[in-house]
This record gives sequence, C-alpha cells and structure tokens, in this order.
Amino acid sequence: MGRRDRILRLTLGVLRLLLALNILFAIIFLLAAIASLPLHDMLAAQMVAKYPAIDAERMIGGIRALLLVGVVASVPAHVIFSRLIAILRTVLAGETFASPNARRVRAVGWALLAIQLLDIPLFAILPRFDGIGVGVDGSSFSIGGWLSVLVAFVLARVFAEGAALREDLEGTV
Repeated sequence: MGRRDRILRLTLGVLRLLLALNILFAIIFLLAAIASLPLHDMLAAQMVAKYPAIDAERMIGGIRALLLVGVVASVPAHVIFSRLIAILRTVLAGETFASPNARRVRAVGWALLAIQLLDIPLFAILPRFDGIGVGVDGSSFSIGGWLSVLVAFVLARVFAEGAALREDLEGTV
C-alpha cells in the first residue's frame, strides 16, 4: 500500500503543478493577445519582412484567435486538474467511492467534451496559416479524445453506483 500511496502522492504533485502551469499559461496567453493590439503594426511589419507573400492582417488575427482559444481551453483544463486533485485526495483518505467523486468525474467528462468541441474554432483558425510552412500536425479529429469523454461519463456512473452501494452497506452495519 505504501508504494501505491507514493505513486498517488506523486500524481497529486504533478496535477498541482499542471494546475498552476495552466493558470500561468492562461494569463500569458491573455496578456499576449492584449499586447498584440498596440503592437499590431510592428508585428505586421515583422511578418511581412519574413513572409512577403502573406496577408499579415489575417495572420495576426489567427494568432490572436489561437491565443484566445488557449485561454478558453484553460477553463476546462482547470476543471479537469482541480477535480482530479480532489478525487486523489479522497482516494488517499480511503474514501474512493464517495458521492462527490461521481460528480467530479462527471465534471471531468463535461470538461473533456468542451476541449473536444474547441476543435471547431481551431479548424476555422488554422487555414489562416496556409503558405508559411507552419505545420498543423496534431490538429485533427481525435477518436481517442471523444472516447475519453465517453469513458469519463461511464466512470462517473460507476463511481455513483459504488457510492450508493457503500452508503447502503454503511446503513446496514
């Protein structure tokens, strides 16, 4: 059990770090999007100097849109990290099948769904970068991502059933 607790505690530490980094990057992305407004002309000049054939206005708009999608994506990522941290805390306390964990896993499922739906604006933004050699690898429809949404909702149901069984057992003792 000690080895398992160490792994769970390590995972808890990693999730806390990811939660903090998520907040930091959301702030950086938002500040970069805001800073791009007064720096617009300078950015456009640099882009045209490097890629003379591009539409700098379209490109800067695409960059701003990507930064804002990053900020929006940080919200469901925050939900995922914070709920997983709360679940791990209850697991470490010996309360794995508690009713709040079922709600937390369901919240993770909704957050994963939100992240999958962010592909829609992403696919609308990416064509702005055609012609400059920017690779769009990794920006494709993800069957694994959609399956993870389903798995989270199934696990939420499993946790709810486990919590109900646990409460029934405690009521009979």
